[in-house]
Amino acid sequence: MQPEALSRHLQGLGIPEAEAAKRSAVIEAFGRFLESREGMDVRSAGKPEAEKFAGILVAEGRNTLENISYLRDWAGWLGNRALYVGWIELMDCHNALEVLAAEIERRHGRDTRDGIFTGPLPPLGAGEGERSAYTLEIAGRMARSIPADQARLAWFTVQHGIPAGAWRQSDEADAALFQKLGGIDRFLDAKRAERDALLTRLRDRNELWYTVAITDSVLAYVKSDLEMEVGRRDGEKIFISKIPYHADRYLRETDPGAKRYLACHCPLVRRAILDGRPIPPEVCHCSLGHASHYLAGIGRAFRGEVLESAARGDPRCRFVFHLESPESRDGKR
Repeated sequence: MQPEALSRHLQGLGIPEAEAAKRSAVIEAFGRFLESREGMDVRSAGKPEAEKFAGILVAEGRNTLENISYLRDWAGWLGNRALYVGWIELMDCHNALEVLAAEIERRHGRDTRDGIFTGPLPPLGAGEGERSAYTLEIAGRMARSIPADQARLAWFTVQHGIPAGAWRQSDEADAALFQKLGGIDRFLDAKRAERDALLTRLRDRNELWYTVAITDSVLAYVKSDLEMEVGRRDGEKIFISKIPYHADRYLRETDPGAKRYLACHCPLVRRAILDGRPIPPEVCHCSLGHASHYLAGIGRAFRGEVLESAARGDPRCRFVFHLESPESRDGKR
């Protein structure tokens, strides 16, 4: 499709003319890139093509969230899930290392920050290999520069790079739900029912949950585990397991290393699993911080701990949160 025709098509979808022109420019550039690769077009392209074209965007200084979002949306409109997910993965946690650097500077000063982050961060659009190698390097410098407990605290605040304000609405809604229900167990039951209803709806509509395909087997797997994504209370502890990142492929995979790779949500270290490189356990406190928001509505102080992690050799990611205040010991008041 020529640029003018593509722009008109996008305008027909309700996209303003100026934005349609910007979208069509990067989409057409991607189309020309695919034409240069024998036997490839936008419907057969996937993650490898997304990463290679992202490298071109980086070299040209056009690796913006806006441009990659345009390409993601176009892939989604065409129904090319592999390419759609590929673009998402290039943007996933794009600012996480910036958040980490800022937190280290806040806690330990500029000199410590500069001693850990000695070079430029991987650019937006960098592939998993480059991001993983960089993250392992700075994690090693963190281990030499600050105590392990301080490294865990810094990673905990990163929370996949999602800003605090982005959590506010869901945290407040959960707090209101908890107040309405009046107890931890009833709250967790309600959140589990929300989880199951959402995933069932996505399964029925053949839609993704973020990047996860919800098949019958995935839905049955999630529903069979009270801990998964919501939490299971045991006394003053709440255990939470993560839904594997590529859950459908994870359930079918038999190779332990590949299975761990498919379980891991972190694009900053995921590739190191396949490469057989050791990953400092402190990194997984980023996901621990993310998971802590599942419990934000209960209004209780808690202390989190990583019990299992695909990045450090386990077949899944699992956390425990220790409730620190004494109220509601039966969870049903």
